[in-house]
Amino acid sequence: MVERDENTSDMFGGAPPAPSAPSLPETAPAADGAAYQVLARKYRPRTFEDLIGQEAMVRTLKNAFATGRIAHAFMLTGVRGVGKTTTARLLARALNYESDTVHGPTVDLSSEGRHCRAIIEGRHMDVLEMDAASRTKVDEMRELLDSVRYAPVEARYKVYVIDEVHMLSTAAFNA
Repeated sequence: MVERDENTSDMFGGAPPAPSAPSLPETAPAADGAAYQVLARKYRPRTFEDLIGQEAMVRTLKNAFATGRIAHAFMLTGVRGVGKTTTARLLARALNYESDTVHGPTVDLSSEGRHCRAIIEGRHMDVLEMDAASRTKVDEMRELLDSVRYAPVEARYKVYVIDEVHMLSTAAFNA
């Protein structure tokens, strides 16, 4: 039997492994103390100018806002990943934008208005986002339609973003 000393780690006489650096926990907060945020949300465009490949749509919205001819509903269509939900969220911010100097809808979202933070974080009372792919029942759609009759609580407009609307059941469409 061969004896090993404390400096030999394997049976072939190799050197012991170097001590490894302590690993960071997977849920470690960022250096500035902020919690982890999904990359898609972290880098989501914050202004209409940040939208890539949507120049014609942005120009159309700017013209509508400038002339005061804002539609009562918008249907955003396109393939996956073109920015439909992002545009809807920006539109909700633009319609409800309010600051010390601006008191009406604007497409200039370069500075944060009174309602912007709550809308960005998805916790504004008057901006409701519904994932129709996971909420396909008739009762859920009727509940949404019942809430339409109430006036906005804080903001100028109530905005409903119905994502993946094509996934609703036929009965929910007819509700």
